[in-house]
Amino acid sequence: MRKILSAVIGTAMVAASPALLAQETAYPARPIKLVVAFGPGSVNDAMARELAKTLYNELGQPVIVENKPGAGGVVGTDYVAKSAPDGYTLGFGTSSQLVMNVGLQKSLPFDVERDLTPIGLVSRTPLALAVPASGANSLAELVKQAKSKSQPMTYSSSGVGSINHIAGAAFARAAGVELMHVPYKGAATAAADLAAGRVDMMLVTLPSMAGLVDQGKIKVLANGIKQRGASTPNVPTFAEAGLPSFEGYTWNNLFAPAGTPAAVIAKLNAALNKALRDPQVVQFAQRQTAEILAPSTPAEALAFEKKERATWVPFIRSLGIEP
Repeated sequence: MRKILSAVIGTAMVAASPALLAQETAYPARPIKLVVAFGPGSVNDAMARELAKTLYNELGQPVIVENKPGAGGVVGTDYVAKSAPDGYTLGFGTSSQLVMNVGLQKSLPFDVERDLTPIGLVSRTPLALAVPASGANSLAELVKQAKSKSQPMTYSSSGVGSINHIAGAAFARAAGVELMHVPYKGAATAAADLAAGRVDMMLVTLPSMAGLVDQGKIKVLANGIKQRGASTPNVPTFAEAGLPSFEGYTWNNLFAPAGTPAAVIAKLNAALNKALRDPQVVQFAQRQTAEILAPSTPAEALAFEKKERATWVPFIRSLGIEP
């Protein structure tokens, strides 16, 4: 009886293997959902939608962006982590979801390394140091002002625990100055008060400040990447401006639920890397002041994530932020 049972099981496994292989080879056979863990209209949402259009050309199936905001990206990330690992639900990852929240939250409903599988890196967007039009004319002048004042200068953010908040704290430590954090409910109001001179500075992505820069209401003193951006050639890096120990940026990747078949991940990675070479995607990224991080393998994407967490999570926890 045991021999018969073993033979039946063995035959079933052999029969199932070609079927499973055929299923993976045929992937994708229906539309793919790409989850953005933030609301429509955000920089992340815009990049995800631009990428989705080109991925359609590479995969032959629609890639439909679905916004699932909430809890600073936790809701959308958890949704992907708990989805079927079949390649039909993917996440558009950000440093807020995959790094900042790990440091900020005492507990998460998922484990970023156990429950998620990176597909590949997408882009990195620098954070620029902006001041009101009446503010300092250089980074050195701003730091000098901050050190000379009897009361701490202020910096705004889009909320407690946001990337602007963390980056501002990191800048203060790197510059050796004391700054007071002023959180707002969103980047728009934070930027408006910066332009009005109610706060002294803000670290923010340039696209969200473009209108205020064009109107001459704010000035940009430094950009948080190693080399000057192609779309912002006149903005010095922090190193050029005199603070080589500081870099500030946010980044994106594509990820899937853990357990997604390796063949599916490989196909998605190849499509992603090809899509990121498309001239329209490259030009869109440049308009967003973003740097394309391609090509990359899933292993390289995971190594990048781990390095970012090793750098930022201990720092974030040292701040004692209560989100």
